[in-house]
Amino acid sequence: MALPVKKPTGTTSGAAPIGAGEAGPRVIQLQKGELLFAEGESSRSMYFLKTGIIRIFKKKGNASIEVATINSGQVLGELAFLDGAPRSASAEGLTTCTLVEVSGVTFTQTLSKLPDWLKLLLKTIVGRLRSSSTRIRQLEQASTAFDYSSKDGKRSAHYVYLSPHDTLKIAAALLLVGTRNGEQKGKGRTVRAGLLQRYANQIMGVPVAKITTLLDVFQSCGILEGVDQAGSNEVMLVDPDFLEIYIAYQNEENLVEPSKQHNVSIKGFLIMSLIAKYIHQYPANEATGVSRVNLAEIIQAEAQLTGKEPFRMDEFPEVVNLGYCTQIEVKSSAQVFTQVKPQEFLKHYRLQRVSKALQAVNEEKSRV
Repeated sequence: MALPVKKPTGTTSGAAPIGAGEAGPRVIQLQKGELLFAEGESSRSMYFLKTGIIRIFKKKGNASIEVATINSGQVLGELAFLDGAPRSASAEGLTTCTLVEVSGVTFTQTLSKLPDWLKLLLKTIVGRLRSSSTRIRQLEQASTAFDYSSKDGKRSAHYVYLSPHDTLKIAAALLLVGTRNGEQKGKGRTVRAGLLQRYANQIMGVPVAKITTLLDVFQSCGILEGVDQAGSNEVMLVDPDFLEIYIAYQNEENLVEPSKQHNVSIKGFLIMSLIAKYIHQYPANEATGVSRVNLAEIIQAEAQLTGKEPFRMDEFPEVVNLGYCTQIEVKSSAQVFTQVKPQEFLKHYRLQRVSKALQAVNEEKSRV
C-alpha cells in the first residue's frame, strides 16, 4: 500500500513552459516531515534539490530502512522519471527544502527525439539500477534488532528505525566532536554539523536521517540546544556529562539479557516522572543523602490538578523492583513513604526519558 503523501507547500511557478502542452520546470517548497513522494506511487516527475536535505527510505515490515540522503545540488526521483515504473522508495524532507520539479511530459517529448539505441541504453541502465539489491540487504542488516527472550532461547529479528547500535554510534560521535572539537559558549559546547556527519555518517555508517532524528530526541531531553535553528550549521551540547552517562548505560543494557534490562512500562515511567516533579519538596538527609518521599501527598496534589488519581499503590512495585525506590512504608492513608537518593533517582529518570523518547520515535516510524 502506498504511503499518503502530503502536498508540498508554498508551490510557485518556476520557468515558463517550454512548449505547447508541456509542463515546464517549477519551484516547490517542502516542509520538514512532509513526503515528496511515496513508495509504490505512480509519478513521472524528477526533482533537483536546491536547498535542504531529503531522506530516501523503504518500508520493511512495520519499520523503515534508510536508503540514501539527498543534499542540495543533487537530483532525486530520476528512476520513475526515466522508466515510468512506480516509485521504488519514499522521499521525506529532513529540513525545509526548495526543489525544482521537472515533469514527465518534458522528458517524454525530449525522449521522442532521441535515437532508438540511446532510448535502449537508458532503459537498460535504469533496469539494472532497479534490480540492484546488495545495498538494500546491507541496510536491512543495519536496521535489525535481535531478541533472545523467547523461552527456547532462539534469536528473533525485528526491524527498528533507531536501533541501540545506531544511537550508541551517534551519541559517541556527538560526544567526541563536542568535547574534542567544540568550543565552550555559555552553558554548552558547540558541535559542528559537518564534523558530526563525518564521524557518525561517513565513518560509522549511520544515515543522516537517523542522526537528525536522534538530535531531535536529545534536544527534547535537554542534552542539546539549537537543533531546529534555521540555517545553523552547529548545535550546542549543553550536558556532555549526562551524554557520557547515557552512552555507558545504553552499552550496559545491550550487554545483558533482555530479562535483566531496565525496561520501564508507561505507568512506571509516569510514577518516576511524578516523583521527579515533586522531589524538591523532600530534602535529602545530610548524613545519608536519602529523601523520604510521601507518595500519598503526590497523588493528592496531582488529583487536584487533573481530577483523577495518577496511579495506584499496587502499581508502584515495578519501580521498586528496578532499584529506583525502596518498598513503600504506610503510616496512614495520608502518609505513604518511599526512600530515594535524589541525584541517583533523577539520573535514572533522565535515562528512562531518553529511552521512552526513542521508543516513541520507533513506534511512530513503524506507523509511517
